[in-house]
Amino acid sequence: MNFWIPARLCQSVLQFFVCCCLLLCTSPQAKGTLPRVLVFSYTNHPTTQQYYLPIIRQAYQNLGIEIQLVEASPNRFIQLYQEGKIDGDIARIDSLKQLLPQMQLVYQIDEMKISYHCSARVKCSPADLTDPALLIFTPVVKKVQDMIKLKISAKTYEVNNWQQLLDMYQQQKVDRFMMVDGKRFHTTLQLSSQRFVIPHISLPFYHMLHHQHQQLTPLVAAEIAKVLATYPHLPALNERQNTEATTAHNN
Repeated sequence: MNFWIPARLCQSVLQFFVCCCLLLCTSPQAKGTLPRVLVFSYTNHPTTQQYYLPIIRQAYQNLGIEIQLVEASPNRFIQLYQEGKIDGDIARIDSLKQLLPQMQLVYQIDEMKISYHCSARVKCSPADLTDPALLIFTPVVKKVQDMIKLKISAKTYEVNNWQQLLDMYQQQKVDRFMMVDGKRFHTTLQLSSQRFVIPHISLPFYHMLHHQHQQLTPLVAAEIAKVLATYPHLPALNERQNTEATTAHNN
């Protein structure tokens, strides 16, 4: 039995299949269109090493993308981004978007808290931050301090990176220092015998992509959300200590 199909119907069906093929080929999820390797900068903070880096690595692994790493301070990260030498960063505070407006904030994985730490060898209080006679060590560079409106009258000495600061403290070469850690993920809250959370503006912590990869943003964000859901929440900051430190600093 022969069936006759109108030419107009055949043309419509053909157009439909052509459109479907074009959509599949231009979709960022289409096989072969995702990059095989991306280069990310990162910091050597212990919380990045223990939590943020494995989370981001797993998210990209789920997409079949390998990531390579370049350690970078905030200043070097900005330079590498502007020169197009990196594809993004494992995680940074969103305030850096003020300097890099095209940068893609992919997904917030935490919120940063800045705290002031002292060894047991010295007296310690939040008022130290306004004492110009004291020297406080920190990897938080002046540019970032100004950006997040962190007001410190004490003298600050910028060390190269987080691990160097931790090593110096363990070797008893440093008595007073500032440390940054996450609200959800953290590794340094019990680092010192005296710790005070410093009041500051909100510091959302985002995985970031270079603007040339903006088409990847929804795909990566979805994978990060899936990976994060497998991580239990750590105990929260001591709220009583936070309140006491904030009150003393504001007074």
